[in-house]
Amino acid sequence: MRLINIGCSFSYGNCISEYETFSDKHVSPGTIVAEHLGCEEVNLASPGLSLDGVLRRLHSFDFERQDKFLIGLPPNVRMQYVSKVPRNQNKIRQSDPSGKGASEYRNNAFNRGPKIPQDWFKTMRWDLDFTHKKIDVVETTAYWSYFYITLIQQTMKHMLSTHGWQQRYWLYNSVHGHMQQETDIPEVQQLRDRIVLDTYYEPTKGILDLSSTTSKYRVAHDDTHPNHTCYHAWAKNFIEWTERASSGVY
Repeated sequence: MRLINIGCSFSYGNCISEYETFSDKHVSPGTIVAEHLGCEEVNLASPGLSLDGVLRRLHSFDFERQDKFLIGLPPNVRMQYVSKVPRNQNKIRQSDPSGKGASEYRNNAFNRGPKIPQDWFKTMRWDLDFTHKKIDVVETTAYWSYFYITLIQQTMKHMLSTHGWQQRYWLYNSVHGHMQQETDIPEVQQLRDRIVLDTYYEPTKGILDLSSTTSKYRVAHDDTHPNHTCYHAWAKNFIEWTERASSGVY
């Protein structure tokens, strides 16, 4: 059995932190949950991934019969497009040549993890790249959330259409809580109402809600990405939730 870990940088993990003793061990939510399950982690997460990117990776991955899936849902402001040149995702951050730059820990947080294959997809943002257009960003991102979460859940149900599929995948919000966003559009509300919460951990919260509470949970003073301490605290609560859920207690 393998645990397939998919998501953005909050799911990818890291191996360096300003507030922890340096370690070359790479830790992600999947690392800890896989250890609890007694299985191998396959880390398919990558910094900057979007909801549509998660769905694309699920459809392109050659999964095995006994695989389980831990799916971090990235921010809904992101969308991906096909670039004319491939993206090297193993050099996520570079030092700032202006000298003003980010701390060493921020620059290196994602440069030492599992190798990420090159791909042709880059990320744009609804809230930054489309502000000049006649787009309601709030309603568009709500639609983006609920449309893709519904598709991801339908995909998992289809892929795992065997006995006990509900215990073979889990969703969580890697950054922000998707289900806390309201909508005034009936069609978008219908999508929201179709989301199955039984396999969705803390639908109104994200890991950022935890990592931003205290500096001891951060990669660096200038970076609220979670460090190892934060991942272990989050995973402890997540594992307890899965055990209650498997017993029918939420």
